[in-house]
Amino acid sequence: MAKIAILSFYSGIVERGVETFAYEVAKRLAIKHKVTVFQAGHTMPRGFKVEEIKTFVSPPRGSKGILGKLYLDWQSTKIWIFTLKTLLYLFKEKFDVIIPLNGGWQSLILRIVSKITGAKILISGHAGIGSDDAANLLFRPDVFVALTTPEADWAKKLVPEVKTVLIPNGVDLARFNPKVKPKNIPLAKPIVICCSAVVPYKRVDLTIKAVAKTSNLSLLILGDGQMRGSIDSLGKRLLAKRYLRLVVPYEQIPQYYRACRVFSLASQTEAFGISYVEAMACNLPIVTTRDNSRAEIIGQAGILTDPTNVNQYAKDLEMAAKTNYYNKPYNQSLKYSWNKIAERYATQITELLSAKSIPQ
Repeated sequence: MAKIAILSFYSGIVERGVETFAYEVAKRLAIKHKVTVFQAGHTMPRGFKVEEIKTFVSPPRGSKGILGKLYLDWQSTKIWIFTLKTLLYLFKEKFDVIIPLNGGWQSLILRIVSKITGAKILISGHAGIGSDDAANLLFRPDVFVALTTPEADWAKKLVPEVKTVLIPNGVDLARFNPKVKPKNIPLAKPIVICCSAVVPYKRVDLTIKAVAKTSNLSLLILGDGQMRGSIDSLGKRLLAKRYLRLVVPYEQIPQYYRACRVFSLASQTEAFGISYVEAMACNLPIVTTRDNSRAEIIGQAGILTDPTNVNQYAKDLEMAAKTNYYNKPYNQSLKYSWNKIAERYATQITELLSAKSIPQ
């Protein structure tokens, strides 16, 4: 039995992909290991230990400018203060494996801690291809988990001496599935659903503009964020009664998926996008940005498009809404069961501990 620490600052504050990953993996690893999730937010008791670290708490915002690039902005500062406050626990408990999920100074601090305690560092590439996960790689974790094949290829090329493995994110098929009872939504059908933070890089405005160019599609946005005011203004102006934005508990999201016809997300980049596999598990086709990572995730369960070409984006939404995909989306989601994904993480942890026990 290994002692595993997962550091997830925003767990208990928001429910995005990273926070979902933290709880889903912890829940399954805790069957055979002693798992502790360190977080800044509050949560109900779960099937694993949670340590709530008292610190500055606020919802995430995008890091901008030179301070953001150097991890010296307020967002990054909150995270490294949180990380420093976990050190007493980490030294006292002597964890075998530490999984930092917030990047930046957190990864560096814990890499230093691991040199003192002998813990192994496993980093999961939730930032995706770019400077944040490049920094994670340069801090030399014992294993780097890429979420897609393009990210794995990029990581191996950037820092070939770091062990890189491919393990995608997952979906709870007991919660997200075609048998979920649909929610009653006050929108004309068919409905396009976009489950996303309302922040600039998600480009929710492009989805609004595309739906506005269709003849009969409505748009439901599930999410909140710094752009809520401008997004709501645009949605109401272009779509009127065909627009609705809600903030709902995570456990209710499957009911909303089941009430809709198409899932769409126009984000510029995604490391993975758990919402894709959650929507597919509810048998919704996907319309999203064309790139190699999303082509791998979605397969034949939707349409890849260029959201900046709003006219074509609108046509692709209409096509997806008219097409009978049968069970293609659900069948694609079966590849991403959290049970299967957690087994692959367990295998990596076993290998890390085996390497740790071999005399150097």
